[in-house]
Amino acid sequence: MTDKTKKILFAIFFVIFSLAIGFGLYYLFYKPLVAPAPVAVPEAGLPGALPSAPLAGERIPAEEMPPGALLPSALAPTVPTAPAVPAKPTVYLLNDTVSRELVPASDGQGARFYSPEDGRFYRVNPDGSITALSDKQFLNVDNISWAKKSDEAILEFPDGSNVLYDFTTSRQTTLPKHWQDFAFSPDDSSIVAKSIGLDPDNRFLIVSDPNGNEAKAIEPLGQNAALAISNWSPNNQVIAFAKTGKPQSEGAEEIYLIGENRENFKSLIVPGRGFEPNWSPTGQQILYSVYHERDDLKPSLWVSGGVGDHIGEDRRGLNLKTWADKCVWQNESELYCGVPQSLDAGAGLAPDQFSDGPDDLYHVDLRTGVSIKISTPEQSHPIKNPVLSADQSQLMFVDARTGRVYSYVLP
Repeated sequence: MTDKTKKILFAIFFVIFSLAIGFGLYYLFYKPLVAPAPVAVPEAGLPGALPSAPLAGERIPAEEMPPGALLPSALAPTVPTAPAVPAKPTVYLLNDTVSRELVPASDGQGARFYSPEDGRFYRVNPDGSITALSDKQFLNVDNISWAKKSDEAILEFPDGSNVLYDFTTSRQTTLPKHWQDFAFSPDDSSIVAKSIGLDPDNRFLIVSDPNGNEAKAIEPLGQNAALAISNWSPNNQVIAFAKTGKPQSEGAEEIYLIGENRENFKSLIVPGRGFEPNWSPTGQQILYSVYHERDDLKPSLWVSGGVGDHIGEDRRGLNLKTWADKCVWQNESELYCGVPQSLDAGAGLAPDQFSDGPDDLYHVDLRTGVSIKISTPEQSHPIKNPVLSADQSQLMFVDARTGRVYSYVLP
């Protein structure tokens, strides 16, 4: 092949190669794309139709969101967490000074108590506030006997002086110094007391009006004044108890019930000693505590009939080791009782030495015989003078150790 022929072939090859390269570049960068044929989408509601997907950023109404679907942001919704709310306290401090003789208010709304620190008497109002019953001061009061329906009280002093004071009228009446251990009748029209003369033959259980007038002897006391308990029943039938009955077997004790008119009531046989009574609201039943060797001389609660021929009937133990004055009646068949968390053997012999230990609070249902602990760990105060609020939602009491007044919110 001649050189001329080689040059001609090379020129032809170069032209073909250049055209091929140019076509390839055009195809890659300049040729327009052909759109695919549109696909018909079934309308919503037609058979076989599928739900259309939302456009980017479009929100689906809440009622149209399929269960478990994520929001369009593709992030799970954040559930707001409420801040922790501290539990409400169940025990409230009502009075932070030493207080004594807490009793229901005369109108049933709140309570009343004596403050030995300033010698004044106070009222706990239904809202928990404290107001003075009077500006009058009585320092060093030894014993207090409150009227039930009126704001009156009999005050006993260490020197033997006795004063009836009316907080409404500010009237003060002096009572005989040889009278002691008073209790008002249910309507406050009379009082019962012990008249203690120097001669044992001149010692009597007496009844008079609150001012000390029209006094009459009911029963001779002799050497047994300490064995009588002034305690007027709500039904106005019994004015006192006397632990002077005949000896009983197995450590039991016979208790006499004394009426204003010397009625011949049945005696009450209690299964132990140290009898301490607590009348039910109607006077139909008697709650009481006694101690016995079978219980290591610890106080035990019992209840029985307390009126007429039913005195002593249906006696039953409540299986609670506590004193009757730590209990308050809710109604004729239910009670609340402060029960010591622990008691040493022999506690029934010396209640004052074991009264300031921590207590649990129990609800007692006499219809079922069931006692349920209802207090929380927050409530461990030693309960003294328990008083129910008018709506029975709170239990007020004096802390036997500190003398402060507290209110426990009942469940």
